[in-house]
Amino acid sequence: MTRSHIPRRVPRPLGAATVLAAALLLAGCGGSSSPGGDTAAGKDDVASLQTASAPAAGDESPASGAPAPSTAPGQGRPQLRLDMTDAETQVYWEGYWKCLKEHGHKMILQRGPYSVDQNDNSPTAKAAEKACAGKMPLQPPETERETNPDFDEDYRAYVTCLNDGGLHVTALPGNTGWNFTGTNTMSDEKMADLDLSCKVKSFGGGHG
Repeated sequence: MTRSHIPRRVPRPLGAATVLAAALLLAGCGGSSSPGGDTAAGKDDVASLQTASAPAAGDESPASGAPAPSTAPGQGRPQLRLDMTDAETQVYWEGYWKCLKEHGHKMILQRGPYSVDQNDNSPTAKAAEKACAGKMPLQPPETERETNPDFDEDYRAYVTCLNDGGLHVTALPGNTGWNFTGTNTMSDEKMADLDLSCKVKSFGGGHG
């Protein structure tokens, strides 16, 4: 299974479990449909460092109690934090997916009420993406190559940490994700905990 680091159109978890969302691990080898980018998609075998959609700037935090991310300067979009769990970020991504659905973007209902069909490139879908742009969360800056000059070093440390923790994986070329190198026997819960711990340690300056 391939894990993609922070997808551009759909957010997913890093570990194989319940999107690296993920958000982090939502289910099986994929995350909830979305992203991590500009549109969402249904569950599949791609996962990411985890992200989830949030209410637009000014909206109240979800009733679930998930901590509200900060607002990206000058953009009004929710800025996810490095230490947010899959469950916390998923709440915010679902806010974005729900907005897309309400604006007419096609969904893959067999995969869930907010499983966005990323193959929908209709004028309605494009209008929905534009209308909901302010609700789409931004990945933690530490996990973005554009905003982290040490991204490659941090990503290598992240993959090493996963392996040290018992999740046998290897990084893809360009540090765009990772693949399992053998059969995974780790539980979803343990994988999610390991992923979050390694993400915070590696991208938060705790390695070296």
